[in-house]
Amino acid sequence: MRLIWLLLFVLSFLAVRGQQTGRIETDRPDQTECPFIVKKGYIQAEMGFNRNSYAEGLEYFFPTTLLKLGLWKNLELRYVSMASSSAGISSFKTEAIGFKLALLEGKKWIPRTSIITHLHWDNLSRDESERNPTKHSVGDAVLTFQNDFGSGYGIGYNFGAEFHSNGSMEGIYRIAPNMNIGQNGYAYVEVFGRVPFSVNVDHWVDGGLAYYLSDHVKLDCSIGKSLSNKSDWYGALGISFRFKVFNP
Repeated sequence: MRLIWLLLFVLSFLAVRGQQTGRIETDRPDQTECPFIVKKGYIQAEMGFNRNSYAEGLEYFFPTTLLKLGLWKNLELRYVSMASSSAGISSFKTEAIGFKLALLEGKKWIPRTSIITHLHWDNLSRDESERNPTKHSVGDAVLTFQNDFGSGYGIGYNFGAEFHSNGSMEGIYRIAPNMNIGQNGYAYVEVFGRVPFSVNVDHWVDGGLAYYLSDHVKLDCSIGKSLSNKSDWYGALGISFRFKVFNP
């Protein structure tokens, strides 16, 4: 894992400029992470309020929060936290810390490309799998891509892996075609999940809407359903915003 972080740090000096130049671009409401980098000198907050239903009961998140700092034109720092309530017990925890690094700007059929890596801070909160039933995950690394086809249509997609403390890993995939609605909104559908090297797989389908109140503020809503466990679903409302904290 240390080798991965060192390699990505070196790549940050060679990577292209992938910074946002217009209105805010976010990793929510879909699960597919976007390849855009937060503007240098800005903090961006992406907050979601979720209601998750499982066979074991309900769980509420109020909120999940992704904080980003545009450190360089091609690099953002990331901090993920979560406040939740389940069975009358409330908790707050740091989920992960990491960064996103821009690799390609994208042109014609070549997608805009970035890589995201996280160190999972609260390891015991991670899902268990047949590859690692002890609920302990070290981190993840994901390549994120985006193609724009013109006429308001595009597609985002991610491929990566989650690394476990016992040396195993699980594949990550996320695919989200989208279309613009007017000048300030868009809609998407998505499939995403993890692919362990076993019979235990986790696949979801979801969809949602997003609306820009301004270049710096964005609202969203989404709903998703598990394809693996019919009783599992979630609904979410979200808000994202950014503000300058230092001059580039």
